[in-house]
Amino acid sequence: MRIYKAVYRPILTYGCESWVLNKKEKVRIRAMEMKYLRKVKGDIRRELEIQPITEYIEKRQLEWWGHLMRLPNNTPTRKIWEARSYGKRKRGRPEETWDDTIKKIMEKKKVTIKRAKEMARDRKTWRKFTSS
Repeated sequence: MRIYKAVYRPILTYGCESWVLNKKEKVRIRAMEMKYLRKVKGDIRRELEIQPITEYIEKRQLEWWGHLMRLPNNTPTRKIWEARSYGKRKRGRPEETWDDTIKKIMEKKKVTIKRAKEMARDRKTWRKFTSS
């Protein structure tokens, strides 16, 4: 399990904070994770006490969102994140944006965006929220 947490999971989720996953992609990532875990152990999640990889990705996305909320408005990272393009989307682009993904995660956790922004200002409160 140390190898899973230290090597496999970080490689599988590199850059996941900015991903927009659809159902098909979530299924494929879960399948990769389960294939690895089955090789390690038979009846996996309960015995190894491991959260699903998609929950880990959502946690990382919320951590990054909280970091963005704490950044001053004049930082380049914040300006780029807040930049919006207008007009018709090109063919093949995902219909769901990263902001939409964050909103869905918040809805699942039963927290409004306004309340989440308030919590994100305090790092300790936000860390407690994202780890629950």
